[in-house]
Amino acid sequence: MTQQAMSQTLSCPFLEIEDSIPDSLHVLKHPPSGKFGCYCHQGVHGLAVFSSESSAFRFAEWIDLSGMACIEVSFDEAREIAKERPMPIVSVMLLDDLGDPKIHYVR
Repeated sequence: MTQQAMSQTLSCPFLEIEDSIPDSLHVLKHPPSGKFGCYCHQGVHGLAVFSSESSAFRFAEWIDLSGMACIEVSFDEAREIAKERPMPIVSVMLLDDLGDPKIHYVR
């Protein structure tokens, strides 16, 4: 490998995705069961996260569980919650735009 090739910085598309997810997020949790709101987009399952409480509650209307609570968490906390979910959850999924979710893989 040439010295020039070694000194080039390669762009990483995942950095752009991470940069588009805010540091403060909202997740939906069902306190009695401990379940969190999740979503599947094109075969990818993820923890549903939102940049606003109102977006989270609009999504909660689709969930067939009453008593969902909206919890504000950091991006790192959302990653840990997603990692603790059983398979097939493999990501944190920002769902402010359901047609164009921002996906951050955690495994």
